[in-house]
Amino acid sequence: MIEPTKILYTKDLTVGYKRKKADDFILLDNLNLSIESGELICLLGQNGFGKSTLLRTLTGVQKPLKGDFFINGKSINSYERSQLAKVLSIVLTDNLNIGEVSVHSVVSMGRYPHNNWLGMLSGKDHKVINNVLEITGLTPYKEKMFSELSDGFKQKVMIARALAQDTSIIFLDEPTAFLDIPTRIEILSMLRSLIKEFNKSIIFSSHDLDLALQTADIIWLITKDQKIEVGSPEDLVLNGHFEKAFNKKEIKFHPQRGIFKMNRTANTKIQVKGNKLDVIWTERALERIGISVEGNEKSDGSIQIENKDGKLVWHLNHNSQLVEFHSISELIKHLKK
Repeated sequence: MIEPTKILYTKDLTVGYKRKKADDFILLDNLNLSIESGELICLLGQNGFGKSTLLRTLTGVQKPLKGDFFINGKSINSYERSQLAKVLSIVLTDNLNIGEVSVHSVVSMGRYPHNNWLGMLSGKDHKVINNVLEITGLTPYKEKMFSELSDGFKQKVMIARALAQDTSIIFLDEPTAFLDIPTRIEILSMLRSLIKEFNKSIIFSSHDLDLALQTADIIWLITKDQKIEVGSPEDLVLNGHFEKAFNKKEIKFHPQRGIFKMNRTANTKIQVKGNKLDVIWTERALERIGISVEGNEKSDGSIQIENKDGKLVWHLNHNSQLVEFHSISELIKHLKK
């Protein structure tokens, strides 16, 4: 028995592509997933493993190869297109060029499932649109042309349009693609706020592991054998699933820091001591030039970081020499010689 809070769930769902003269091309099979009310879910996985295909299937754009999925307890097959538009909305990255129309007009498009047969906006529609513009911080830009906006603002407008559609589930395919880091954080922070205020369920695909770890309630992680592991970001890190999913010869996921690092053969090991923040950034610089700072193995030298009258000093003990530096760049230049 599915709990009432499960607004979407799949039953033995298989996604991929039909081929005329060959067997079906299966990307993900026998999926039994669910979305609860008020969850922010991130779909992660390597390129080509089926993220976009799964989202297209769950939004009814593409038919599953096998199995079924249910929204509010009803099979997707029992929904008319007009009905489906009232329960789920979609934001696609490739929809950011929609012509010479105003921000207000784009957001208004989200009300189309609720319009009468003439397509006229009612008083309620205008109230919803104005409320959405206010919530997303777009009111000052409502008369601005969509084509004149930055990519980050365009993405906010498309999310606002989905919000105006007033569905219980919002799907976003790579919503932070091609955006700078501050804008990515702003977009995902806005999604979290929308969930808190409106109890929406949002699922987005992403390549940005760091932001997914910081923002998602649940992660659907596509593994190398093309199964999906489901759990909180912290659980998936602690049980080793992130390492299994993404580790390659050239890179390795480090659960201690929640980041990927390039694998380099290190012939030198140096211990770093000092204030925690100073140590972290010094270690990053050392690792960049192939010096190991990890483990308890016998080191080839040490660095003691000291704060002298508000200025940092790095004391390097290496090759029987004690040398003092006043910046990381000086330290690195010396060690690269």
